[in-house]
Amino acid sequence: MRLILIGIFFFVLAHDRTHASLLDDANKLYGGGKIAAALPLYKKAAVSGENPTLCYFNLANAYYRLDSIAQAIVFYKASLVGAPEFFRGRLNLAIAYYALDELGECIACATQALDLEPGSQKALLTLAAAYRKAGAYPEAITAFERLALLAPESEEPPLALGQMYRDLDDPKESLRWFEAYPQNGKSAAAVLLCLADIYESENDRSRARYYCEKAFQKDTTKQWIYYRMVTIDEKTGNTLVAFEESKQGVDRFPRFAEIALLAGAIAFKLERFEDARYYYRIAGENGSAGALIGLENVRTRLANIREK
Repeated sequence: MRLILIGIFFFVLAHDRTHASLLDDANKLYGGGKIAAALPLYKKAAVSGENPTLCYFNLANAYYRLDSIAQAIVFYKASLVGAPEFFRGRLNLAIAYYALDELGECIACATQALDLEPGSQKALLTLAAAYRKAGAYPEAITAFERLALLAPESEEPPLALGQMYRDLDDPKESLRWFEAYPQNGKSAAAVLLCLADIYESENDRSRARYYCEKAFQKDTTKQWIYYRMVTIDEKTGNTLVAFEESKQGVDRFPRFAEIALLAGAIAFKLERFEDARYYYRIAGENGSAGALIGLENVRTRLANIREK
């Protein structure tokens, strides 16, 4: 899973409408999606003295939307010349630096933005994400934990903290944060699988199975999650249950070769050789090379039994 950084913010500041004809025209083009056409008007408006701070800021936003990030940075900086305490300019400059992986500059700008508005969730998220991307986990963890306190409903902190603590091989803290992730969050299925991974690595297969099932319930088309549920049941010694589930998996995902191959392998383990042959054939019909080995194993085993 990866952290999705907040998008750039596009808005129009209040200005003196009696001296803003070019700026108004540019804003109308911008608002209508004619971003490139707005660029020369913003420049003319700035030169004519129509609120240069706003003109340069919206010009930078326009360049950002046109994916000209370096140009956006130039004009975000220009917007700050006459208004060094312009919070949105600082924040958008930080986001632009993040987009170019200029993380030191991003961290500096995000920090300056937070100095202007200490309670800004967006600035704090930008700072936390930049620290994380730079590999500065202690600073990133501090920033994300601060954001979790500031915005307990936010999805980003528990997701990022769970991932970072997992990278740091701290399953206890990783579990704590993943389990705090909102059940209906955008990344809920991925978080559930992370929980399953951690519990399985801790040899708690019943909890791993529980979280796999929860993840599958989020999207019952995910065939590999179903496959994993069956393998966990087999590892826990529930071989008969695993076989019945693998059979259901073949019915549910008839073109999924791996579930048929697994059904064949479990049937072979249970010495249900005709079932094994049946499922190996299905796996083979769907392109599994392992099915040929399975069929040969069944043939050899049956031949040995007949010889006895």
